[in-house]
Amino acid sequence: MERVNEKDILVNRTQMVQIAREFNIFITIGTIHRWANEPDFPLPIGKNGKFILYSKYDFTSYLKQRINRIQYEH
Repeated sequence: MERVNEKDILVNRTQMVQIAREFNIFITIGTIHRWANEPDFPLPIGKNGKFILYSKYDFTSYLKQRINRIQYEH
């Protein structure tokens, strides 16, 4: 079985909620939609049917950056 690089993995917004929960950030799909309107949110890479796809690596980097920003403010 071939190993897949994390930068090559694509996720949709529903999967983003699951990834955020792994970081102990409990959000809803509505929060992801709101974040998608921010300029620093990762750009979509492709579209598979009805789901817009994003890079998992870019999204986890965005989450880490968001966590650091929240911790810095408090």
